[in-house]
Amino acid sequence: MKLDAADGRLLLSVLALLVGGWGILGWFDLAHETQAGFVTDGNHTVTQVYRGSPAQVAGLRPGDQMTHIDGVAVEDAATIAHQARKKVGEVQRLAVASNGQTKELLITYGPLPQRELRLAHAALIVGFCYLLLPLLAFLRQPIEATRVLAMMGIGLSLAFMDGPYIAAFSMRALTAAITSLFVLFGVAALLQFLLVFPQRRPWLQRPYGKKLLYLPAFALWLLIAWRLLFTPAASPALNALTSTLAGVITGSYFLLSLFQVLRNYSRTDQAQRQALKINSMLLGTVAALVPVTIAQLVAAFSPQSALPGQDYYFITLALIPLSWARSARLADG
Repeated sequence: MKLDAADGRLLLSVLALLVGGWGILGWFDLAHETQAGFVTDGNHTVTQVYRGSPAQVAGLRPGDQMTHIDGVAVEDAATIAHQARKKVGEVQRLAVASNGQTKELLITYGPLPQRELRLAHAALIVGFCYLLLPLLAFLRQPIEATRVLAMMGIGLSLAFMDGPYIAAFSMRALTAAITSLFVLFGVAALLQFLLVFPQRRPWLQRPYGKKLLYLPAFALWLLIAWRLLFTPAASPALNALTSTLAGVITGSYFLLSLFQVLRNYSRTDQAQRQALKINSMLLGTVAALVPVTIAQLVAAFSPQSALPGQDYYFITLALIPLSWARSARLADG
């Protein structure tokens, strides 16, 4: 079913332009980014400290439990969220509990190292692959499948792009809420695309079809937006709830999407696979996901280990918009 020539193309093009501009502004803002050099889980526990970073120099170790940041309890999300971004040379007082003892560390923020800059640049390139390749497919072949794919690309591109820093907390929180909405709807659109390409599932035409598909993503967004905009106390229970729901909902979307890729392949004959390049689509999906999955498994079960170039494995995810857009634009609607 062909869409009207102008149906959705102007809107999606404008959205893509805004998202692309946001990513480019973030690229230039990297020169002002600073880093302490550590990562925490969803409950203020340090999970990783980068070698040679200000955090390592200060004595922070994986497993340390953060209790206060600049004298503010970590549960006080509102006060911490209002704090400005640290500049190079500024010091952060971090109180942590380690091995039954409490210690205070002074972390002097430094500029982003070259490694982090390269990773940020690589992520932006992947983001632009998601942003532009599906959109170009839609502009060339404006049908339902490519339109949904373009929606997916716009949403997921923001998962790889960091925009510029915004000093005003209210605008910073609002922007983060809008970004999270786009990303989550992009995740849901990922599954929707696989339900309309190469053949549309009949149940999507029912009144509840699309609503059911997007409802879990919207429910998760409500929780995230509430935390961003109203900054309730970051209690362990709330942190655990957010992490669990985010993992279950997004994980379910991705697992269902992978299942649907395999199902679509099995339900097409050889002629369809050749005409729509579905073999290439399946190969691109597998090649994109295998390195990332291996890296995630290593990080989960052996966090002290590292595979060669592991931090860059996410680059293979660019194969998804490349192979999917190529197949989608060959469909006749």
